[in-house]
Amino acid sequence: MTRTALLRVGTGLLFLLYPFLIYLGLQEFQPRVLAGLLLIATVLRFVATKHDKSANNDTGMSLYWIATGTLAVIITFVTGSKLGLFLYPLLVNLALFTFFAISLFHPPTVIERLARRQRPDLPEKAIAYTRKVTQAWCLFFLLNGGVSAITIFHSEAWWMLYNGFIAYILIGLMLVGEYLIRRKVMRHSND
Repeated sequence: MTRTALLRVGTGLLFLLYPFLIYLGLQEFQPRVLAGLLLIATVLRFVATKHDKSANNDTGMSLYWIATGTLAVIITFVTGSKLGLFLYPLLVNLALFTFFAISLFHPPTVIERLARRQRPDLPEKAIAYTRKVTQAWCLFFLLNGGVSAITIFHSEAWWMLYNGFIAYILIGLMLVGEYLIRRKVMRHSND
């Protein structure tokens, strides 16, 4: 495994475990210390993504990623509170919503680009389908971000549970549901 790939996996795990690390970290550290670590992890993730040619990375999403992390860090440093750290999952959802929504107005959509990696010659029906899937993900990111925002004001434990566990289950259900629908649509279009 290359150093870049190792860095991507390591930072990926950090961001995957982010809610748990923040929840536990706040027991021992001030929010600004954790914000500094978030900034370092964000920059490392950006550097790894930028140097990983094999992953066909989208530079636009990388910029959203670093902007989101930086905004959470700035909020935390300016306020001195944990609010910026807790806002991070909401900001990620808003960044993903923005990235996907912009692609609806400036095609190809994010989902079409992903689909073309496997099948470069997509028929028109498939392009229309990828557009609907992109719209569904936009709705998902808005709803997921909304619930994430609500958990900030409920309790830290609920914030951690939703953003570190329930949201991932919902993402998995969304992926599985889309896959099953796509198979059905493909079968139907082959008839």
